Amino acid sequence: ASFTSVLATFLSLSILVGSSAFSASTSKNDAALVQSYTLYDNERQILGCCDEVRPSTKTRDDDEEEDEVEMFYATTKRYFMFPTSGGDDKLLQIRQTSFGCGRLGATVWPSAIALASLLAGDKYRSSIQGKRVLELGSGCGLPTLTAKEVCGSQVLATDYWEGREGLIVGNRLVPKELFGVNLAYNVGCEPQNLDWHDELSVFSVSTNFKPDIIVGSDLVYYPDDTEPLLQTLDILLKNGGGGQSMLLILPLPPTAEREALPDFRRRLESGVGDKDVVMDELEMIIRSASTDEEEIHNFLRIRI
Repeated sequence: ASFTSVLATFLSLSILVGSSAFSASTSKNDAALVQSYTLYDNERQILGCCDEVRPSTKTRDDDEEEDEVEMFYATTKRYFMFPTSGGDDKLLQIRQTSFGCGRLGATVWPSAIALASLLAGDKYRSSIQGKRVLELGSGCGLPTLTAKEVCGSQVLATDYWEGREGLIVGNRLVPKELFGVNLAYNVGCEPQNLDWHDELSVFSVSTNFKPDIIVGSDLVYYPDDTEPLLQTLDILLKNGGGGQSMLLILPLPPTAEREALPDFRRRLESGVGDKDVVMDELEMIIRSASTDEEEIHNFLRIRI
């Protein structure tokens, strides 16, 4: 579908739900930003989605009390729609927090939208239905929620955040405890606090959940995390469910500079978890519905 058709579907659904968060009309005090995302593979459009960003005023259920995250941090709500060939489009809500709560995972990054779009596409959607999907570095949890609600998968969102004692190991950048609360809110199930530097923890998750597919986006930041991440992938792929596969989306320059990416990419060329790795590049165009301005983002897609 073209941007125009995807956006038309999105806005028609907005009108249908009227006064809900997807209302197409907004006031000055309740401004919304509507954007579309179109993903290309070798200059061929393969997927598209739209989202709307609004300031948070209430939680998901109007009768639900404000939780700890909204008590202590400024939040926004993002509403995503992934059009499907079957026409059974789903609207997904994600709550973003200010960086004081989540630090690196406080917002939905473009790479997470690219990964979620791939999962919602016909190819992955049918192949992972009913399968166990484990997301590494879930952040706000959009890919996990997509696998759960759009693909009908069993899911486990994982990330790493401080415990109640609030300890930070060395100079590692670790999100606050409420980051995990927000992730649970978004995905609608209990996430797993997973430290890649703790092999026993990774083994425990692998043997208990037995993932069929490991997914992740924007996982590579610092060189110190490269080896633990590779070990984590190796353990999950060797000790998970049958026929394990992997799908990672990593941002590329010039829109993103990740110091550890060149080494991580080089080391993956020899495979991981006794499996060969396929790597290619994707392009995503982000377009604003109000200004028609475009941003171009490039990604490395890593598959098993």
